[in-house]
Amino acid sequence: MEAEYVAACKVAKEAIWLRKFLTNLEVVPNMHLSITLYCDNSGAIANSRELRRHKRKRHIELKYHLIKKIIHHDDVVVIQISSEQNIVDPFTKALTAKVFEDHLQSLGLRYL
Repeated sequence: MEAEYVAACKVAKEAIWLRKFLTNLEVVPNMHLSITLYCDNSGAIANSRELRRHKRKRHIELKYHLIKKIIHHDDVVVIQISSEQNIVDPFTKALTAKVFEDHLQSLGLRYL
């Protein structure tokens, strides 16, 4: 759970920076909308949505709890997605051949 929580925080910060950059360039419309972040770890999602800190989570560095404020300000919305729908899973875990091939196809990748 901790790795996905830390990753979600880093992605949220990068996405907000990118949105500010694109807003300043004035090349992309609707940059005021919330950014959607998909995550397949229910523990990471629950921890990111709760503003108060727990004693069980005190080992996680404070800088990663920024995601709680980001979500609270509606800059980012975290949505749970199943592992079967998470097309980046081939980069993070072992999958069955069928699921792996489906994800590669969704990403526009193929075997050589």
